[in-house]
Amino acid sequence: MAEGLKEQQPAQEAEKEVRSITQARVVYEQLMDEIRGYCQQARQLREQEAELQRSGRTDFQVREEIQQL
Repeated sequence: MAEGLKEQQPAQEAEKEVRSITQARVVYEQLMDEIRGYCQQARQLREQEAELQRSGRTDFQVREEIQQL
């Protein structure tokens, strides 16, 4: 009986480790999705800034919009 328990322990610990790795992978993927979203938002803001600068408008409102970006 005791020998059967000794054999189960490594299997249980391996299963725990696999679950832990799986959970870490899920968290990693969520963070990567969030980072990709921020990168996309930054690209869009840079494009808006460039478009405002290309428009050639020099009024105060455009300068204020560029500074906010």
